[in-house]
Amino acid sequence: MKNILHYGLQRSGTNFIETLLKKNFRIKIWNSNADRKHALQKHFRLYDDKTKIGDADYSNDQYFTSFGEYEQALDIDVKVDGIIIISKDPYAWYLSYLNWAEKCGWPSVNHHYIEEYNHFYGKWYEFSQQDERIVFVRYTDFLVDGAAQLSKLQETFDLPTRLLTNLFGSKTSLSKVDQSSTFSEEKFKFYTEKEYLEQIGKEKLDVINDILDVPLIKSMGYQVES
Repeated sequence: MKNILHYGLQRSGTNFIETLLKKNFRIKIWNSNADRKHALQKHFRLYDDKTKIGDADYSNDQYFTSFGEYEQALDIDVKVDGIIIISKDPYAWYLSYLNWAEKCGWPSVNHHYIEEYNHFYGKWYEFSQQDERIVFVRYTDFLVDGAAQLSKLQETFDLPTRLLTNLFGSKTSLSKVDQSSTFSEEKFKFYTEKEYLEQIGKEKLDVINDILDVPLIKSMGYQVES
């Protein structure tokens, strides 16, 4: 049994990938939803600029100068074997997050949501340079070839598979997970063929590109879209 943590902003595919991990590996995921202000919460805002938090439920006054400090704040009595940071293409994420904010009735904010993306993943990237247990994965990669991505994580963290699990079988794809609508072929194309760019439009795309931390997103395997 391996002890795993996973993090990502809302609408990044955290539920989808968590479900795949639990179906295929003998692991315990220690994240907790009991307190959205706690470091164990999978959407916890660990970054320094707390004014850039779209959902007030995640507001907190915790600051970390190193990953070691963050690890102490977890307050769990186990050795964490791996920390998986889940991201979605920033453009697709922005559109999904914007729609989610409207659906949840969040009040308007004085910042662009892409600033949250920069801060959240920027801080985790900083921590990843301090601890090799922190690994970044991309949501779309799991849509395209979930088996390959699970195999990479298995090798990275030496994850034990569940009895009779075949990583190249049906457990690498899901039609429905919590907080998501049923996954369809149209939705698959929406992400893999980047159809979300059409919905964003050129004007909003230019604004996003002005704000994006380009070196960061390139380090995560994404590119600037125009």
